[in-house]
Amino acid sequence: MTITLAGGQERWVADKVREGCYASPEHLTAEALKLLAARDEQARELDGLRADFAVGWDQAERGELLAGPAAMAALVERSRRRVSAQ
Repeated sequence: MTITLAGGQERWVADKVREGCYASPEHLTAEALKLLAARDEQARELDGLRADFAVGWDQAERGELLAGPAAMAALVERSRRRVSAQ
């Protein structure tokens, strides 16, 4: 695959390689792609949190609330399941 960069971008990549920040333009590109993938994953997680919040908000509006200790216990259990799934 060939990628064409604008003049300023090409200079920036060359500067980063020359400064020793990256071993090569390919290394910089690989790191950039990792960061983009991480950003995409964070966006997916944020979308999930927004959906969870919307469900909770709807439940609260219907009066389907839990007492503080029960709510905290449910959150702790949910966090444990998420951590163990990773």
